[in-house]
Amino acid sequence: MATGIKQIAKLANVSISTVSHVLNASAPIGNEVQERVLSIARETGYLAKRRRKASISLLSTVLLVGTKKAFPKSDRNFVAWTMLNAFRKECQSRGVRLIPQIEEEDEINPDNIIQAVAKHRPQGIAVMQDDRQCLIDMLYKLPSAAVILSGQDQSMRVDTVAPSNRFGAKLATDHLLQLGHKRIALLTWGNRRVAKQRMEGFLDAYRQAGLEAPLSDIIDVGDYQQDVVEENFSRWLSDHKGPAPYSAFFCSADNVALGAMKALQNLGYSIPNDVSVMGFDNALFGELSSPSLSTIHVPMEEIGHVALNLLEEALTLPDGERSARRVELGCRLILRNSTAAPNPAYSE
Repeated sequence: MATGIKQIAKLANVSISTVSHVLNASAPIGNEVQERVLSIARETGYLAKRRRKASISLLSTVLLVGTKKAFPKSDRNFVAWTMLNAFRKECQSRGVRLIPQIEEEDEINPDNIIQAVAKHRPQGIAVMQDDRQCLIDMLYKLPSAAVILSGQDQSMRVDTVAPSNRFGAKLATDHLLQLGHKRIALLTWGNRRVAKQRMEGFLDAYRQAGLEAPLSDIIDVGDYQQDVVEENFSRWLSDHKGPAPYSAFFCSADNVALGAMKALQNLGYSIPNDVSVMGFDNALFGELSSPSLSTIHVPMEEIGHVALNLLEEALTLPDGERSARRVELGCRLILRNSTAAPNPAYSE
């Protein structure tokens, strides 16, 4: 049965009018009663439901823009798909109509967004994983509120929400250093902003520990797709006659970590007995790998919730009275079975 103010009043042993005054701040109520009512309202989910209902009248239509690579569910884009699916569910729970705009190319065409806005007249625009300056310049000029999911606006004009990639990478590297690893290689790919942020976090951990930042220990495996990583890293291991001097590999994505693990295992190395492997994302298939992958949890399910809140806030305040928001969601360390103290036989 849905919880209302009558049920809250009964559970808190107060009158309905007292509950109403507490929830609406319409009359002075004693601290003890106020805390009891709010605690019950929070625990029963009433406050969350009330907030969702309050947003429906302001935000009714959102244009969701992304490339075709992000929309289908597969092991290659599990992170993006999880984020999009959570965003879809959040819209559904709030009664917000979602209009998908799927780009056929690898990058979003700003002109296509302009045409879609003219056609559908959405109140909000959510752009997936594309924060190129040309796109931001266009979004800023449009009449609709806009937010970028998993991106940044260095010009600070458009709202963005993203995981804390840099701090998350530092957290992962800190863990490996604390285990006693002296030589850790970073497996990364390309020039994407996300990969660069995670590289900076890797280097931050070394600097904070008073160690020399190991630029030579950054290995570009060419892609984040597991099969490509496996092939390229296998070649690297062959060329270097094994993983030494590295006793641990921090990988900028779980896909990269799984490809690296397979390459190591194919050559007879045991994880983590011979070498440790750390991922980033906490995708489901990392939990199911053998050994299960230690990683950094990215709150992908929360990004959609925060993004809709930002759109709602932008619609609430008049133009010029609100600064752009940059929200970073905290990541956390997930320890499983792919990391351990270093084996002296495979390190300096």
